[in-house]
Amino acid sequence: MNRVARAAARHPSRRPFVEEIHEQFLPAAAPLARDIAAAVDTAAPLLDRTHAAELVSEVLARLSGIGPLAEIWADDEVSEVMINGAGPVMIERRGSLSVAGRVSAAEVHRLVEYLLGPTGRRVDRRLPMVDVRLDDRTRCHIAVPPVAVDGPYITLRRFPAEVRSLDELAHRADAECLRRLVAERANLIVFGPTSTGKTSLLASLMAAVADNERLVVVEEAAELPRLSPGMARLEGQPPNVDGVGAVTMAELVVTALRMRPDRLVVGEVRGPEAAALLQALTTGHRGSVSTLHADDPAHALWRLEQLARAGGALGDVGAHIASVVDVLVHMRRCSDGRRCVAAIYEVGSDGSQRRVRNTAPEGSGVLSAAS
Repeated sequence: MNRVARAAARHPSRRPFVEEIHEQFLPAAAPLARDIAAAVDTAAPLLDRTHAAELVSEVLARLSGIGPLAEIWADDEVSEVMINGAGPVMIERRGSLSVAGRVSAAEVHRLVEYLLGPTGRRVDRRLPMVDVRLDDRTRCHIAVPPVAVDGPYITLRRFPAEVRSLDELAHRADAECLRRLVAERANLIVFGPTSTGKTSLLASLMAAVADNERLVVVEEAAELPRLSPGMARLEGQPPNVDGVGAVTMAELVVTALRMRPDRLVVGEVRGPEAAALLQALTTGHRGSVSTLHADDPAHALWRLEQLARAGGALGDVGAHIASVVDVLVHMRRCSDGRRCVAAIYEVGSDGSQRRVRNTAPEGSGVLSAAS
């Protein structure tokens, strides 16, 4: 009995057998089911028809679409898939990381080609990193050698199909506070570390905006859903293979201001577009929202200032920020892995940050000091 047949005989675990047949057909562009069935029959003639058909189906699933990730990606509770070259596939499900299978080097290279093919983008030694939107729910980042030492590295992030309510992301008092801030057209900056739900909260805040308001959304890679007929989404573009044609976030912010926005939404500030955002807030676009990576409120304001300076902002940038940013919202991971609002801070005219709660009596303003 050959190696493949021995693997098949170790039922119910058929993974080694499926991988072996899969490797045989990887060079083929579109292998037929009958060819795979013949290979299964040759390698393990003692398998009954039911198990043989199941194996053919598994091999076909691996060879089409996202191949070895098909079964993993079919689980809608999987929010992120991480591949670090050949070897284990890491996934995030319900806020926890775990291993869900393995991939070979050939599978990883085939997956890179499949993911980038429809986008017209490329990744190689000259352009070793690429970030693309596959659809309205999926973002893909790929890094290859020499940048990715053990690569290719593939990271797939899937966003929820439905916008979560503010009550799902915050305690009742904080959720009510956020609704009131949106209604009173406060300018908000949502901050927190990577993968803490900043984009999810941004979508929830946008959903609280009245349908008759014009929202213009600017993102480097579109992640936020279209929530109303009056909502326009702008997406940045990288340079083409000739190094031209790039559309930066800063350019998109300027474009957004020409589209009659009632509110401006900048998916994430991480570059010179911070200066354009501050100018937009200064021109009276109240109720605008953005996000950035930071660990605490002081760091959030400091980082926004540095990014704005890099974008050409002059003068007392810190004072400028304090005059146009009303509130900072801190996102974090809860102990059970969920993403949630950790705190809401009011920004003082001097740039100070005061943690607040929704305990203000009627008519006394949006916020009051925490008790």
